Amino acid sequence: MIRLVRSELFKLRTTPGPWILLAVDMVACGLFLIIPFHQAGTNLGGGYAAPTTVRDLRDMLGVGVEAALFLAPIAGVLCITGEYRHKVLTTTLLVAPRRTNVLTAKAIASVIWGLLLALGSFVMVGAEGLSWFAADGGSFSALGHQVAPVVPGVLGVFALLALFGVGIGVLVKNQVAGVLVTIGGTIIVEQLLVALFQNVFHLDLNWLPSEASAALASGVFSGHTGGGRLLSWWAGGLALLGWGVVPATLGYFTTFRRDVT
Repeated sequence: MIRLVRSELFKLRTTPGPWILLAVDMVACGLFLIIPFHQAGTNLGGGYAAPTTVRDLRDMLGVGVEAALFLAPIAGVLCITGEYRHKVLTTTLLVAPRRTNVLTAKAIASVIWGLLLALGSFVMVGAEGLSWFAADGGSFSALGHQVAPVVPGVLGVFALLALFGVGIGVLVKNQVAGVLVTIGGTIIVEQLLVALFQNVFHLDLNWLPSEASAALASGVFSGHTGGGRLLSWWAGGLALLGWGVVPATLGYFTTFRRDVT
């Protein structure tokens, strides 16, 4: 299994797609960092200011969650659909005939790359966010109190959303379709469903990926999800885990076990 995981990581790091994701992740986080500073300035009457409220401080530390929603799943999609796009799945299965082991290795490799994306987001928080925070006279003591509630959750969001991408990739197989499904599903379709059910049926779909991500990261950017009451952090984590495991399991028993010749 270790050799399979190392092989999958080698495939990821020697293709441009995952590195492009990392670059986009850091740029996106740099842009999203504007939000908590702008919100803090708005609370003071306008402009930009160092975050002071718990929500703004958490949004600053967990800015990567916004990027994770559309980037982390793509990492998982690329890991699985690259086999079909480059027509190398047959070779992979000749080396490792047990398909459960292949799929497990791809899931582990995708989770590891998701964690790398999370680290990229924290690099931007440290390089840009903390510099801006210090320049505006922010309280590092108050910020430090939010590290424990936010950082583990952000790591979990990136990892579990990457696993979600693996599940989508197994089901769809086509790389372009898989990317479109993950982006459209988490950014467009989910927001429409949340708004519809909340406004018409007065129900909170807080188990959907964006809502569950906000819950796992202790409410990071919860004001932007469009939903109502969030789940507890552990329930949010279980919901995200389900979004990864269920599609991957369905894909394994439907598409991944088929003859590829």
